[in-house]
Amino acid sequence: MRKPLTALSPRSRGVSRAAALGAALVIAVSVASPAAAVTPTSFRTADYPSWDDVQAAKANESTAQAEADRIVSLLDGLRDESARLGDEAVRQGAAAGEAKAAFEAQAAVADTISAQATAAASAAASSKRQAGAVIAQMTRTGGVDPTLSLVLSGAADDDLLSKLSAISKLSETSAQDLASATAASNTATALAEQATAAETERQRLSEAADASYETAQSASDAADAAVAEQQANRDRLYQQLAVLKNTTAAVEQAYAQSQEAIAAEEQRRNEATGGEGSTSAPPPDLAADPAGAKAYAQSAIGAYGWGSGEFQCLLQLWTRESSWRVNAYNESSGAYGIPQSLPGSKMASSGDDWRTNAATQINWGLNYIDSRYGSPCGAWAHSEATNWY
Repeated sequence: MRKPLTALSPRSRGVSRAAALGAALVIAVSVASPAAAVTPTSFRTADYPSWDDVQAAKANESTAQAEADRIVSLLDGLRDESARLGDEAVRQGAAAGEAKAAFEAQAAVADTISAQATAAASAAASSKRQAGAVIAQMTRTGGVDPTLSLVLSGAADDDLLSKLSAISKLSETSAQDLASATAASNTATALAEQATAAETERQRLSEAADASYETAQSASDAADAAVAEQQANRDRLYQQLAVLKNTTAAVEQAYAQSQEAIAAEEQRRNEATGGEGSTSAPPPDLAADPAGAKAYAQSAIGAYGWGSGEFQCLLQLWTRESSWRVNAYNESSGAYGIPQSLPGSKMASSGDDWRTNAATQINWGLNYIDSRYGSPCGAWAHSEATNWY
């Protein structure tokens, strides 16, 4: 039996173009200062009801309702905080990816300029030696003007003319060599200055990338802690709520999910349909296995009664959306993951590991497609017509 859809939202097209991200190298790349470390609004200090509290409240209808309302509020708070911190971890991870890409681009530029500066310095030294050799040859007469030396030497007319011609050519060569040496020296100096500036920028971006990574790691840790907090208390709270309302934990959880779905659908209707977007550099140190994701999706569509033709539509759809990368992030819209959930935390309805687990993302995406479009080919047709799904 298929799970009910718990989040509906249009997707914006455009993560397959992410490969163009690093195509151009820019000498100076501006990177925003990393955001402050994420501080979770911890529920660890929340006053969770004990079973004794629940039994005591159950004895009176009004206190039972008040206690039930408090438990619902705690569950909502745990869910919302986990979603908020999860989405923040995605954003900070994407920012860290951008910072890393900027550093790597600048490192390549700095290396190129450094090599050019080294070559220019070598060329300048060679030109200087060549010019020095010519000047030395011209001054071997002991400092006397070479033309006067020839006249005083009493050389024959033919010999004198030949030597004067050689001296003239030597002087021209000397002037050219001096000009070349000067130009080479100026070029070497300019490139050395550029190399120094490029290295300074490389160091700045390296520090920015390190800081951004630390911020992203802190955000990820905070999100993980929120998930752990939710997991540690969610089941017990639903059980307590069921006791107060004389139902079951499964009924209460299903009701909560249905309310989330209604809220998500209302949000979807109020949102713009989205449009073209591009993904940023993926968060660092997060494995992406497009081939494995495709294989899992192919094995999962059978539960919906879809055949190979529908899988081909799904391949095209999610290749366009995310290139099947679990960490695909659309910085213009905030959509995340293989199906480009907007925001990514909507996928928590399929699993708390929605940030990193391709199967969780695919399960959510297939559920979304089934409930909204009926099939992957229906979603693909809509995407072709509107640039989103």
